[in-house]
Amino acid sequence: MSEIFQWFENNKQEKGYVNALLLKGNIFESFGDYEKTLQLWHEAYKISQEINDTESEGEACNQLGLIYSRLSNFSKALEYYNKGLKIREEMGDENAVASSLNRIGMVLRQTKKYVESLEYYFRSLDIRKKSNQTSAIPWTQLGIASTYEEMKKFPEALDYYNQGMIGGDKRCTLQCYLGAGRVHSQMGNDKQAEMRLNQSLSMAQELNSLALIADAHAALAAHYELFKKPEKALESLKQYFKTSESFHSAEVQSRLSNIEVAHAIEKSEQEKEIYRLRHVELKKAYDIIEEINQDITASINYASRIQRALLPDPHEIRGLPERLFMLYIPKEIVSGDFYWFTYTKRKLIIVAGDCTGHGVPGALMSMLGISFLEEIINNRGIVESGQILNELREEVKRALHQRGVREEAKDGMDISLCVIDKARSTIQYSGAYNNLYLIRNGELIEYQADRMPIGIYDVSDTEFTSKNIPSFRGDMIYMFSDGYADQFGGPNRKKFKYLQLKELLLSIHKTPLEEQRERLEKVFLDWKGDNSQIDDVTILGLRI
Repeated sequence: MSEIFQWFENNKQEKGYVNALLLKGNIFESFGDYEKTLQLWHEAYKISQEINDTESEGEACNQLGLIYSRLSNFSKALEYYNKGLKIREEMGDENAVASSLNRIGMVLRQTKKYVESLEYYFRSLDIRKKSNQTSAIPWTQLGIASTYEEMKKFPEALDYYNQGMIGGDKRCTLQCYLGAGRVHSQMGNDKQAEMRLNQSLSMAQELNSLALIADAHAALAAHYELFKKPEKALESLKQYFKTSESFHSAEVQSRLSNIEVAHAIEKSEQEKEIYRLRHVELKKAYDIIEEINQDITASINYASRIQRALLPDPHEIRGLPERLFMLYIPKEIVSGDFYWFTYTKRKLIIVAGDCTGHGVPGALMSMLGISFLEEIINNRGIVESGQILNELREEVKRALHQRGVREEAKDGMDISLCVIDKARSTIQYSGAYNNLYLIRNGELIEYQADRMPIGIYDVSDTEFTSKNIPSFRGDMIYMFSDGYADQFGGPNRKKFKYLQLKELLLSIHKTPLEEQRERLEKVFLDWKGDNSQIDDVTILGLRI
């Protein structure tokens, strides 16, 4: 191929030279090298005018419109698309005219000029139907459907998505499945939405397109959230994170690596165009990074909603809101801390957990913890505190495939768990590193946890112990993670420490529960001051 290009370099007046430039530009465009692409296509445009090759001039305009739209220079994109449209109309090439109309409709949709966008799309559709462009019709229908969807005209969008599923190539069909799934979801059609979204995911996986796989997972996560299916939403969100990170990191790296390529047509314009485009490309790369950041932040915010939805509501248990307060301050948007409680077999079971890490990794571990506790206590019916932690440890080890191999990650959780039997006036307590405080008659009693976590450990065969504690009316128990005591702050930027926490709890334990929570929160924030929060914070207070 290099010999062919060399021959054309010496015979630039030959008609095929323009096509060679356009082809070479396509190759560079596929690698994300937009500067080189723009140089080649501008040269193709110039040469086609010089040799009066009208057909190639129209194609060059179309390609220049494409590259400028990729660079988000929509005014330039429309300028060249309209030039190409005029040339093609004068030539009477209906197929090419329809293609130009479609491209213009797309740019107008991107700039939110929806009514104008639809005008161009419908002109394209009319031409393609009259000339029986069977394989091209679905792409126009997809553009119309996408425009209606953005306009929130869901019945119209669904109609055109359904039409676009017939006769197009796989990528067009996939996009129509995905769009139809989103629209069904917005219209409240749960089963139809899930079916279409799963179809789009399967096709994206067949095509091995990371971008489309990520889009499908994101749409499924949004759908499951809308229909109150938090576990499925969480799983789709995890898959979205995994796929999106792989796709975007590769794309940004590719774009940034090509910034230094120069392009020019005329000597007088060369430096100006290179300077402008380099900044455009840098801006594009920055925008991509910013978009990724916004996507990730939006996804993490969504994950936070899922996490909080899975945390139990005290109002689900009769009389509990009047006896319990919860201080819950994640370090980041999502938390590795969690709390959980249930009432079963006439016993109140309450848990405060602290998972390895914080942020997204910690949040995923916390979701595992909540799911396993539901299974162990509510499904298997186990209510002995030590046995619950034994079972929980085995579930975590099994889920994380922990076998005790050297260098293996020792992810897990610290936890305190109480089983409160009001009829027998007892508190049964078990802990993995996290101690329990009980305040009675102005005295704080500390019950020690077992010095091993929920997860793989050197003494993982050792069973957790259960401590049976008599309870009396008015007792206060406190369960917590280590985030409060470990926070740096104060005048000397030191840890708050457990001794100071004990003194604080003793000073407030007789006050109403909501006042206790507010006081703990204020003291923590005042102590932290301008310092960064170092860990998630959870404190549960229960009055017996």
